[in-house]
Amino acid sequence: MNIRKLCLISAALTLSLSFFIFYVGYFRSYIDHDEHIVYFIKKFPTLRREFINPFANEGDPSPIDELAPNARKDLVDYCKFAYGVTHYDQNSLADCRVRAIREVD
Repeated sequence: MNIRKLCLISAALTLSLSFFIFYVGYFRSYIDHDEHIVYFIKKFPTLRREFINPFANEGDPSPIDELAPNARKDLVDYCKFAYGVTHYDQNSLADCRVRAIREVD
């Protein structure tokens, strides 16, 4: 194999890995006492891979205004990277919450 082909293969692998690292995220879902990993394509590039979907379980979802500050931050981060939500008002987060719950079902 000549050096040109080797460089092309290296470049292709590097680009593929970069895309995967920057644009593929996941969260853990807990349904029927089993843990599932759900992958998604991120709307914005970031090195962060694991996100927390506060609604990825079988329990009744809490209203957004009753979420603890850390759970609300997790929701904001998840909504931004999973759905591209950049406004964090009550209505935008409520729409994202509906989408996040629907994704797990």
